[in-house]
Amino acid sequence: MSGDGMKHIRWICFGICILVVCSSKICGQAVSGLSAVRVAFGLTQPVFVTAPRGDTRRLFIVQQTGQVHILNLATGQLNATPFLDIHTRLTNTSGEQGLLGMAFDPNYAINKKFYLNFTVPGGTWGNGVTRVSQFQVSANNPDVANTSNERILLRFSHPESNHNGGWIGFSPRTGDDHNLYIATGDGGSENDQGIGHIEPGGNAQNNTTLLGKMLRIHVNPTTGTASIPSSNPFFGSSTLRQEIWVFGLRNPWRNSFDRQTGRMFIGDVGGDAREEIDAQPATKPGGGENYEWRLREGTIATPTVGIGGPRPPGGVDPIFDYPHTTGQCVIGGYVYRGKQIPSLQGTYVFADYLGPEPGSQGRIFTLNYNGATASNFQNITAKLFPTKVGGYLLKKPSSLGEDANGELYITDIGNGNVYKVVPATTSAHIDIVTTSPNGHAMVGGLGVPFEAYTIEATAGLALAFFPIGTITAEGDGRFEFEDIYAGNFPQRQYRVTPRTP
Repeated sequence: MSGDGMKHIRWICFGICILVVCSSKICGQAVSGLSAVRVAFGLTQPVFVTAPRGDTRRLFIVQQTGQVHILNLATGQLNATPFLDIHTRLTNTSGEQGLLGMAFDPNYAINKKFYLNFTVPGGTWGNGVTRVSQFQVSANNPDVANTSNERILLRFSHPESNHNGGWIGFSPRTGDDHNLYIATGDGGSENDQGIGHIEPGGNAQNNTTLLGKMLRIHVNPTTGTASIPSSNPFFGSSTLRQEIWVFGLRNPWRNSFDRQTGRMFIGDVGGDAREEIDAQPATKPGGGENYEWRLREGTIATPTVGIGGPRPPGGVDPIFDYPHTTGQCVIGGYVYRGKQIPSLQGTYVFADYLGPEPGSQGRIFTLNYNGATASNFQNITAKLFPTKVGGYLLKKPSSLGEDANGELYITDIGNGNVYKVVPATTSAHIDIVTTSPNGHAMVGGLGVPFEAYTIEATAGLALAFFPIGTITAEGDGRFEFEDIYAGNFPQRQYRVTPRTP
């Protein structure tokens, strides 16, 4: 992607339980205790990861080239057969077009429907058409999609081939069920000018076009038909596009909803000077915000003469912006709501595709946002990379993503890897021990994904621990171990420790 467009112990014994919990809260302190592990490699242009609600054993990896692969989080292996492959339908995928976004229906477990955002050839200006379409999984195989049943929900042309946006997603907000959000770029080129860019103000400031916006449509979970939510700001208009929810965006490449607060975060790629993060509050479900491009770039007037200007009436500043000495291409991220890294809870994690001028190596950042003020901006790249296992380096992060548990991943389009953000220390704990009629015990707990551990036990309450077996945590950190000799030791204790090489 070009800099212009994509510029992204718990001890348990039978009858006795002692719990020790170690956690910290970020209150303007440095983010610590983080690392990363490589969970997938050998991919071609990975641009996103996601998973259906409640599906904790799979991670879906989207490739710009038109394929979606499944990472089995129990085995740590990619499925041999792609979930789907639509490369023959796409435009040129060497730039900023191709398969760009994916979202699963909130009722996916029942209706098996999912949605893709991708570009196809043609269009008014011959530079491609964005298509947002609904598909379903194969009736006979949950790991393979049926690409023959495409239902097109929305399509629109691009004046240029860059600034396609491409993110799509559903919100967790109350009253917002089955409303699909679609991010669109301003149409490309420089400064939202030229053929196909409506004047005055460019596409982003003109609400007769879908370009430079965040759109919202309602998708019926049963019939799959699309309609306009009645709370959209231009609902019922005969001249303005009713799909528009917010506007004044340049290239909102990656976006997200906070699972806990419902707040939307938008990573809007800047032009020549500033990169910005916008936040749309859940207290304003109807949208209508103007994030001010092309008049404003971040918190400043757009530097190009004749383009930048004062804030438009009702304009909304970003919650955070930064200069190109910090990074050149923001990649929107996620507020961490997982369980494996307590110190990261409630922190917004995002990226920059290129890093600071004049370099081209990406960065991973964090900040805290309380609904009014962004604070505690940090560069955490060196805490994550090189990875502690394998020594892998971050090159060009194209996106962050979540699995069904809210754990965070980073796609690296520069080297075809996917990384998971994990705790730095090899910590693990046993959550539960259950016994069966045959006297066996099942020991279950949580550790660091794909790391190896030794299960230790005692022959009685006052006796020493000794190893009884080894396990490797699954991709979501969970592990289980069956102790077939448990029935011989009625007061047996267990613990889990890192396995030494």
